[in-house]
Amino acid sequence: MVNKDLVTIVIPTYKRANKIVRALESCINQDYKNIEIIIVDDNGEKNSKYRAETKSLVDTYIKKYGVRYIEHKENKGGSEARNTGIKEAKGFFISFLDDDDEILPNKISKQVQLYNEHKDDNVGLIYCYCEAVNEKGEHKRFYNYDFEWNPLYQQMLGCIAGTSLWFCPKHVLKEVGYFESTPSKQDTILLLKILAAGYNIFRVDIPLVKYYEYNNGKISGTGINNIKGECNARIFSRKYYSKLKTKEIINVEYVFSKKLLTLYVLNGLDDLAKKELYNMIKLKFFSVDTFKGGLKYSFKHIYKTFIEKKN
Repeated sequence: MVNKDLVTIVIPTYKRANKIVRALESCINQDYKNIEIIIVDDNGEKNSKYRAETKSLVDTYIKKYGVRYIEHKENKGGSEARNTGIKEAKGFFISFLDDDDEILPNKISKQVQLYNEHKDDNVGLIYCYCEAVNEKGEHKRFYNYDFEWNPLYQQMLGCIAGTSLWFCPKHVLKEVGYFESTPSKQDTILLLKILAAGYNIFRVDIPLVKYYEYNNGKISGTGINNIKGECNARIFSRKYYSKLKTKEIINVEYVFSKKLLTLYVLNGLDDLAKKELYNMIKLKFFSVDTFKGGLKYSFKHIYKTFIEKKN
């Protein structure tokens, strides 16, 4: 029997009232019609201007389409906003959408179809390809990852799929403990937990999401919150090292040190950058990336100036 269960789409929003209608419209226009839409307004009472604007824009959708609108009394961050949506959801399945992205009309139906094909394969998550576009909606690049079944190691090396690409059974998210409270890398960590729990993932091999990247770099920020997120992702990865081979552990540790070295240099945290450089030298002395890391650290002021001008 074809699964036609209710799907809840959770849209957390914060200071992006001017983008929320585009996201909402893409949900309303899905060809799979058994859908519940939940908007979690994370602006908080202190951001009354954004809250009023957001509520005004979605009011028509609340009345006409039954969109559910939930307000946080205070800003809690993306993790807690999504967790609120999950807990309030009535659907068997959960899909997420960032308030400034949009999904193509067949996203949910394609993911339901793939779930049905693998319903006996302990499915924890279905993802899809996506197209990154600029502010005008013009093509920038595709993100086409093909990892399936249980690619825990690959997920430790880098996030396989952002939340706007996700489609999950609600009970899986509940079982693994929802999103962790971290300023970034929420999707990385939760997908780690899903894979470590033994669930499998599968992907629809066509772009079903338009992922908006802006001039200030939506995907790869370089601030303190990104440092905290990477550190938290490493902490969670280390919890599951027993599931990896020794060579894989070395590679994961090296990749984290490589990323953190760059972030520490860019934020003027020289002692921490030095520590990560030493770890890279210890793990892979002859690697080209280790040599590059040494150059970044040695000429950190020049490197930082170059990156700032580039952005």
